[in-house]
Amino acid sequence: MSAAEKISAVEFARPEPAPLMPDRGTQQPFPTGYLEDTMRLAVEGISKLAFVPHSLAAQSILSACSLAVQPHFNVLLPTGQIRPLSLFMVSVAESGDRKSTSDQYAMQAVSNFETDLRADFLDRKADALIQQAAWDEAKKQATQTHKKNGRHALEEAYRALGPRPEGPVEPGIVIRKGTTQGLLKRFLHGRPSLGLMSDEGGSWLGGYGFTDDNRLETIATLSDFWDGTPVHILTAGEGHSVLEGKRLTFHLMIQPSIAGRLLGNAEAQGQGFLSRLLVSHPESLAGTRLVDPDAGRDPAALQAVAEFEERLGQIVRAAMPMDIDTHVLSPETLKLDPRATKLWWSFYNSIERELGPDGKYQSVKGFVGKLSEMAARIAGNLTVFAEGIRADTIGEQQMLKGIKLAEFYLSEALRLFGKAAMPQHIENAQLLSDWLAEKWTEPFISATDASRLGPTALRSRTDDIKEALEVLARHDHVVLMPNGAEVKGKKRQVAWRVIVGRD
Repeated sequence: MSAAEKISAVEFARPEPAPLMPDRGTQQPFPTGYLEDTMRLAVEGISKLAFVPHSLAAQSILSACSLAVQPHFNVLLPTGQIRPLSLFMVSVAESGDRKSTSDQYAMQAVSNFETDLRADFLDRKADALIQQAAWDEAKKQATQTHKKNGRHALEEAYRALGPRPEGPVEPGIVIRKGTTQGLLKRFLHGRPSLGLMSDEGGSWLGGYGFTDDNRLETIATLSDFWDGTPVHILTAGEGHSVLEGKRLTFHLMIQPSIAGRLLGNAEAQGQGFLSRLLVSHPESLAGTRLVDPDAGRDPAALQAVAEFEERLGQIVRAAMPMDIDTHVLSPETLKLDPRATKLWWSFYNSIERELGPDGKYQSVKGFVGKLSEMAARIAGNLTVFAEGIRADTIGEQQMLKGIKLAEFYLSEALRLFGKAAMPQHIENAQLLSDWLAEKWTEPFISATDASRLGPTALRSRTDDIKEALEVLARHDHVVLMPNGAEVKGKKRQVAWRVIVGRD
């Protein structure tokens, strides 16, 4: 740094960076007291171990529970409809807010089970290859023996041979990347209960399935899975197929800068997809996650997470109720007991009253229309997690807990849904700002250096970088240096002092 730059650094009056995104208010406290006890302690434990808000840890815990429970039970609503217990969740958090770490703690039992399934798959695959080779040879011999005796003789020989042995079912439970078509293919050849759970939600929203040409199909397909209805697919390789008896848990983790692509998307709202999502956008804890290096990891928190892992593992490893030949699930049905039913109708009526023209829930009418069902789904998850796969009835207390949790998600919907997506140049600016705050340690930045070293999505896009820096300058995230500055040992004629992320 030159002498002039050192003087400038001393004399510089640091402005306060202004937010690029509109203020959407503050999240209400997550009602952890209404979770099942083991789940509540795990949420508190993950919050301590991963340094995340309770509401973010709860997203991970509830989605893990949904993934384990969904193949075993449906819920019979008081309306007479039978619905899956699958939950669709979206967690909005900044890069570096440790949402991935939260999910890793909650999903450890599932990860362990997947490891065991892969090992078993490799053993079975080797046997299947031998059986298929033997079948192929037997068919060849049957053909040579009977082909001179006519068609009927061949048919009888093939009938006696039986169908060609199939390989083992693909072992994966969680899909983290890929397209909707990839998800459908996994259902065709894999387990009937899956999780689409990605900590890189931006890649999914910016991917093939959410392009202008494919967005509606993606939304419709995911909505069908949430509803538990058959999913019809038509591909060049597979032809026409119908997926019946399949279950999907959905948990997408996205950054605030791109949340508007989903939560503000008119098609997602118009097609009712937003109405199926339980969204949480907590405030970041960055800057408050101080650690006593001598304290060690909280043993009570570790124990709570271990107990959740054990309970979840018991459920996720339980044999799924399904037809072995078709892999169609046949879940049991949870019913609400009389008191739970009365409570459910009371909740339904209370929110229905606020859907009129002057009602306070008019802005999220579609979401509220499904909220009582959401409450029953959540209550079903809590019941099965507490009682195991022998559960048969949702009681009043569990229904109350489901309602209280649903009310939290209603408050988030009122706060977040329908907010328009940010213009692309603002989104780029937010992406660059996040990178400057978290990755860039130099006091100054230039467009050249940002284009070469900056966020992957903006690299080599010099014009977009320059526009983003101009936006950041207007919001005091950076300040233009009138005489340029030295950046990583090189003099740059045009450079900005980095303000965001600096004390």
